[in-house]
Amino acid sequence: MNKKIILSSFASLLFLSQAANAEIKIGKGSLTFNAGVNSQYISRGIDQNRDKPSPFIGADFSIPVIEGFGFYAGAWTAAADYVSGAGGQERDYYAGITKTIGNTTLDLGYISYNYPGATNSSEKQTAEYYVKATVAPEKQPYTFGVAVYQDDTNGQYSSNQKYERYYMEGNATYDFGVAQGKISYGIYDNDTNTTTVSLSKEFYTVDFTASYISAQKENNSISSLNKGREYLTLSATKKF
Repeated sequence: MNKKIILSSFASLLFLSQAANAEIKIGKGSLTFNAGVNSQYISRGIDQNRDKPSPFIGADFSIPVIEGFGFYAGAWTAAADYVSGAGGQERDYYAGITKTIGNTTLDLGYISYNYPGATNSSEKQTAEYYVKATVAPEKQPYTFGVAVYQDDTNGQYSSNQKYERYYMEGNATYDFGVAQGKISYGIYDNDTNTTTVSLSKEFYTVDFTASYISAQKENNSISSLNKGREYLTLSATKKF
């Protein structure tokens, strides 16, 4: 882990926290930005950047469509070295619609993961449909959520066998006042089962999150995770 990169990135985020809010109004919609750094970039229990820190930056546009419905679209990029020949970068593009029913928010969307320099053409781009539901009881400090992602790139191959990939997750949050807690359990088909416990705290308008991640491989795992692994990570995110 490169401590100089982490400290430099944290210092940059603290500097950004003193800047004016950069939210841009576009008609009834708004454009916002985010930037940050992860001490490790872990996705679904798999290290995406070979144990190195991963700076990231993104932009999101959201707009109400009709009563109760909203539309959003965004782009995000981070340092990633998981895909062979990707050049150390991942680029994600996504869009979706949201609907609020009582204390439940539904989210239906599509996301594309891109690795421009990937050696294999089949790894340059993958994509998924997803649906999420979050229940936030009124005046309560907790929420519950579920999410399902389904592959939309005709599956992935390992040892000449095709896998139609999906990811399912259940999660819950609790506001302790001094910090926000979250726990989640995710199942990545033919790959990993991952438990994540995290605590988040805002400091000088920067959101810091410390996480414990336990990833257990499935017997027929097709990723590079060849045994169970545990991580302790720290991330900082500035939204502006």
